[in-house]
Amino acid sequence: MDLQPPSARDGRLVFLGKLVISAALLTILFWRVDRPTVLRTVQALPLKVFLGCALLYTLGYLISTFRWQRLLLAEGIRLPLWGLTLVYFEAAFFNLFLPTLIGGDIVRGYTIYRITQGHNASIPSILVDRLSGFAALVGIALIALGLAFRRLRDPLVAVMILAVAAAFSVVIAVLLHDRMKERATGLLRIVGLTRFQAKLQGMVEALQRYRGHRRALGQAIALSVLLQALIVVTYYLIGAGLNLGVPISYFFLYVPLITFVAMLPVSVAGLGVREGGAVYFFAKVGVDAATALSMSLVWFSLTLVVSGLGGLVFLLDTHATKRAQA
Repeated sequence: MDLQPPSARDGRLVFLGKLVISAALLTILFWRVDRPTVLRTVQALPLKVFLGCALLYTLGYLISTFRWQRLLLAEGIRLPLWGLTLVYFEAAFFNLFLPTLIGGDIVRGYTIYRITQGHNASIPSILVDRLSGFAALVGIALIALGLAFRRLRDPLVAVMILAVAAAFSVVIAVLLHDRMKERATGLLRIVGLTRFQAKLQGMVEALQRYRGHRRALGQAIALSVLLQALIVVTYYLIGAGLNLGVPISYFFLYVPLITFVAMLPVSVAGLGVREGGAVYFFAKVGVDAATALSMSLVWFSLTLVVSGLGGLVFLLDTHATKRAQA
């Protein structure tokens, strides 16, 4: 089972299209907000807060790597945590710039396939890794909704969370039940999307492999909950450093929704879409657009800084490989 990237030409066109969308969305956002306020707000963030958040972001990568290691171990692939961490950082770096939605996952899958000399569990582990993270995100959003439902000022937020949860439940049902899978495959054929049948089958096979690894799945979900909670707390700390004055409960409600929006494959690394989501949702609790935009841009800068370490890892690894071949 392989993750097949698009052709080089198609990949460049897709990346260019996403880049245009990101640029257009950011242009609209900056045109509608008070730009000097954005600059002053970002500059007002204490350096110690930014560095602390960068450490938490890095810790999130380590948790993600440990989760992946547990899933690989369930399939008999024993790799040291340090080596997997380097692979994960490299993949995170390429995930920012490769002209494909799953660029980082391709890097991870290929690297592990090469290290293990052809073990076919590398891709299923990545797919289950992704699904466990999404399941945790949905769970956190539902719990936050239940706790904050009476204080919600906009019922549309509840509708969005329930819609995402319902859609995810349908996806899992399709992946786990043969009859639902057959119907989904038939629907793809009817609407002319037969190229997605192989991807659907790959996800089904991945889940089937791990249905017998209940302990590994439990560990993955528990680590995913911890990871998603850490992401929300990091957002909150950024907001507190920018003096948003918003209770953390609203961050547990809105950050999952912002993450869902940013996952849409229409922009580069979610840039522009995520910022628009932050402006939209936090406006519901009285945060002005300039401050919400500033918070989202600080978050993206964390992504660049921490994922940039993966670029350094890649350069050092490439240099070491060339020296070994010399």
